[in-house]
Amino acid sequence: MSEHSAPARDRIVAGVHDSASSWAAVELAAREAATQHRPLRLVHALNWIPDELSGGDDQPRPDAQQLVERAADLARAVAPGIDVTVEMSESAPSTALLRESRMASLVVIGDGDLAQWTCLPLDALAVQVAARADCSVLVARASVPSVTRRPAAGGGPAVPQPAAGTAVLVGVDGSTGSERALGFAFDAAAQRGRELIVVRTWESELSWADTSAATARELAEAVAPWHEKYPEVPVRQQVVHGPPARVLIDRAADAGLVVVGARGDHPLRVPLGAVSQAVLHHATCPTAIVRECAPPPPAGD
Repeated sequence: MSEHSAPARDRIVAGVHDSASSWAAVELAAREAATQHRPLRLVHALNWIPDELSGGDDQPRPDAQQLVERAADLARAVAPGIDVTVEMSESAPSTALLRESRMASLVVIGDGDLAQWTCLPLDALAVQVAARADCSVLVARASVPSVTRRPAAGGGPAVPQPAAGTAVLVGVDGSTGSERALGFAFDAAAQRGRELIVVRTWESELSWADTSAATARELAEAVAPWHEKYPEVPVRQQVVHGPPARVLIDRAADAGLVVVGARGDHPLRVPLGAVSQAVLHHATCPTAIVRECAPPPPAGD
């Protein structure tokens, strides 16, 4: 296939921190590892400076060790039988996770309560990782209205459990980035046994009837080869009038996962597009920012 099946990237990485969204990320990553039959690597960044006056006795390593052990226990409880390893890095959290992304198929991280900010904080860890990772990034949410909750293993905070029957939602616009997102979303829906909702938006007020029909045909042409590859996935195709970010954020309220392209054709200049930033900031369900995926399947394949 592509880099997804290459041994060098055959792992899922999750960032670990003692926060509600991070515990949600650990559980989400464990389910992904079980579903995709991949090992899970849990990474915690110490990022500490020894206190010279204390003689180095106040180093946080023992607390960090307990934290990663709790995370590993949670992951194994969520997905018994998965291969779990832990890593403690003395780098900054973003540095540690970006380095890990070079060898991962997916990085899973908590959102750090992005929704509490009026403006998207570009220096937030979730934003930095989503914008600069070498692989796709899955962002977990600390609080999701459409889920039930249960206590985490090892005394961690309660974490979300996905509601049954929630769909995978993906936004497409005909770009290369959205083609990657579409492939990721089909694969995610197939692995989860969920319905896939594919949304294409249109903002022009001119000739809406004609434009929507032409856009619907373009959308059907984009979806067709992927649906042929994943015939078991039920698909709903929607052409919606309105701003793409707002449309996706509204529909994400009833989804189990929303998928958007990172807008990575020129990653150094535009690491995250306006739509991916808005969805990352405001969506209430787990959000996948897709950076790479398999090429579209050949017609008739």
